[in-house]
Amino acid sequence: MDQKSILERFSDILTEAKFLIQNKSVSVYRFQEEQDPNDYGFPWKSKVPESIEIQKKQQKENQRKNKDLVNFSCTLCQGKLSGVRQFLHKGRKPILVLHYSGATSPKEKPFTKTKPNQIFKDKLTENSWGEIVGKVFGFSFEELFYQEYPACTFSHTDSKDTDWQQRVENCKFHVKDTVEEYGIKSIIILGSSAKLLFGGEKAKDLLGKQISWDLSGLSVPILITRSPEALVFLGEKAKKTDSESNLFQYGKEKQELEESFISHLSTLKPYL
Repeated sequence: MDQKSILERFSDILTEAKFLIQNKSVSVYRFQEEQDPNDYGFPWKSKVPESIEIQKKQQKENQRKNKDLVNFSCTLCQGKLSGVRQFLHKGRKPILVLHYSGATSPKEKPFTKTKPNQIFKDKLTENSWGEIVGKVFGFSFEELFYQEYPACTFSHTDSKDTDWQQRVENCKFHVKDTVEEYGIKSIIILGSSAKLLFGGEKAKDLLGKQISWDLSGLSVPILITRSPEALVFLGEKAKKTDSESNLFQYGKEKQELEESFISHLSTLKPYL
């Protein structure tokens, strides 16, 4: 077939196609198991950008859904190694406990949570804290909110005091977010978190005291107290001693520490 014949044939096909299209008589070849093209739906979506308000609302919703992982994507601090796993434990009582399971000095060993819903480093600490909370409030310690402060891990061998001060200052952002979202009425700051925030000497002076804490314009009452790990430490020392006098001394110190915990936490009852 020469070129002229091909063009004539093509012209005839176009003429026939025009007639079939005008009369809606175009048949589509398909296999028996295939769906009829007329049964397909083609949803339409506008390409007009969403309003800023809608975008912010969606972003807020995504942040709420990914609350447990927000510290992993946080970029507020330099030198960050990783976010602390399970950094937020959601309770039902409006009191937030700030603590830190990471290492802050060369003497400490790095720690990583490995169990679901783990709050403290070990079961002994949880049991000791649980007994105190139970005596004071009459409910499980898991009823309170807990948050790692700071919420990430850093080098415990290379970090300076000024580095930690900047990190806890930056991390107020996440604390404020938790306070606002869950209606927190008071905050307990334990051990190492208090030391990082105020420094060792000032944290010691503030033990058992309630003060107001400014979170970027939001004032929240806070209570500084020791970490329940101190109770575990005294208990372990008592087990290892062979001296009755030392055993008595450790027992006395532990009892005094328990009484101080009870006294401190009792001041928070009005917030429940």
